[in-house]
Amino acid sequence: MKKKILLVEDKRGMRVMLQTALSEDGWNVTAVSDGASALEQIQQNSFSAVLTDVCLPGRFNGIDVLESVPSTTAVIVMTAFGTIDIAVDAMKKGAADFISKPFKLDDLLEKLSSMTFNNSDFMLGESSVYLDALSRAKRAAPSGMNILILGESGTGKELLARTIHQCSGREQGPFVPVNCAAIPDNLMESELFGAEKGAYTGSTEARPGRFTVARGGTIFLDEIADLDISLQGKLLRVIESGTYHSVGGTEEIQSDALVVSASNRDLRSMVKKKLFREDLFYRISEFPVELPPLRERGSDIQLLAQYYLELYGGGSFSASALQALNSYNWAGNIRELKTLIRRACVNSSDEVITCDMIEFSQHKPQGSMVEQAANAARIKEKALIISALSETGGNRKKAAEILGVSYRTLLTKIKEMKIVVE
Repeated sequence: MKKKILLVEDKRGMRVMLQTALSEDGWNVTAVSDGASALEQIQQNSFSAVLTDVCLPGRFNGIDVLESVPSTTAVIVMTAFGTIDIAVDAMKKGAADFISKPFKLDDLLEKLSSMTFNNSDFMLGESSVYLDALSRAKRAAPSGMNILILGESGTGKELLARTIHQCSGREQGPFVPVNCAAIPDNLMESELFGAEKGAYTGSTEARPGRFTVARGGTIFLDEIADLDISLQGKLLRVIESGTYHSVGGTEEIQSDALVVSASNRDLRSMVKKKLFREDLFYRISEFPVELPPLRERGSDIQLLAQYYLELYGGGSFSASALQALNSYNWAGNIRELKTLIRRACVNSSDEVITCDMIEFSQHKPQGSMVEQAANAARIKEKALIISALSETGGNRKKAAEILGVSYRTLLTKIKEMKIVVE
């Protein structure tokens, strides 16, 4: 089942081009040319996302469209030169993001995928390791502490960041994601802090940075390990002092945004190699939360697989398919699971998804029965350690007594399994 998007763009050429690109990307597109038509569509239909230009002909503009959309629908506003202040206002009024014209289609599609892919995809799980991570994040959200989300690619770090935002007491403010790996180093400073008119070649107007847009809300610095070392000191200053300067500007700007960062890399190792500033690491990781990989989430694999099966076509899995899903290594985690189930639904003309319809990227599910048993034992052992630490409020000596192991053994296990202790 395709996700539905409402496209609101008055220029016919742009509208046709975007409609074609969105359709090719898997969206069910409803395209209109003015605000009045958009409001009519919103009243009659439900959409996963809305993509609207700010300036529209007629009585209603893009802000009117935004304000008529349910809070559960992701909205991206498109802006042109001279309308950036309106875009900032749109973020304050609930827009998920904005994108300035002219833009690259890939950038737009990535923003849409990021916002709609995780509205409900990852908020499923019953395993103790997942629920513990979710509970830890929700407890930290209203504290005002800087939160660092750690986890492999595809585990749902951005969704957890959005959940933190919703539980932080700042949910009426904007949630502003920044992919540090996707923005070139020479543009990152102006992206974060903004730039004054004429600050660099091609800068024809003042441009607010993401910290400005995130005022009163949350800024999410995804893949922060990729932030250039030359910018890390400037980010540290913002976090420490709550102030910064735009590129080419002299006025001190205040920031009150909650800072949530994420990484799939070992930041401690990068600190030792002088690739990441130690002082910044300690600032962004005041409260670390680690998301478990899918292979450690036990019954969640089947739960998520069934969810995606119902989302993309319904039916059921054969016993052999379920066995293969449960024993697969899931290097790409939930993102890989979603793709494989969607592909299997396309391949299948039957109600039952069999093992051979699931095109695993590796030659076979993970290893022999001995390897599978060993992996299952490691998962159970980690869950027991986390449970004991939770029960003792993080007291490792008491946890070791509960588990019946020596204190030194427990410390070794915590380090090996990368368990975060409060």
